[in-house]
Amino acid sequence: MIEGYLNQRAVWKRKTGSNEYGEPVTKQKTINVRWEGKRRLVRDNEGREVVSEARVFCVEPVQPGDILEHGGREWPVIAVSTVPGLDGKESHREVAV
Repeated sequence: MIEGYLNQRAVWKRKTGSNEYGEPVTKQKTINVRWEGKRRLVRDNEGREVVSEARVFCVEPVQPGDILEHGGREWPVIAVSTVPGLDGKESHREVAV
């Protein structure tokens, strides 16, 4: 249902592990998103209040710790919430970056 509104593109850098230096190892994929630049206060995985610069809607399983590249900038994923559809299954995700 939301797919028609995902009219923008972003590169999703999914964290797959860490290398021997402790740096994240990522796998890249271009995905369709709806990017809304709006500053707001959100809570991260550890419950800290963090300022989010944008919210992004997508259908891929984006997780905190991943990176979204959009507009020539890398945006770390702060928090993710799933949105259920009318059938009770996950419809899409709302991502705070």
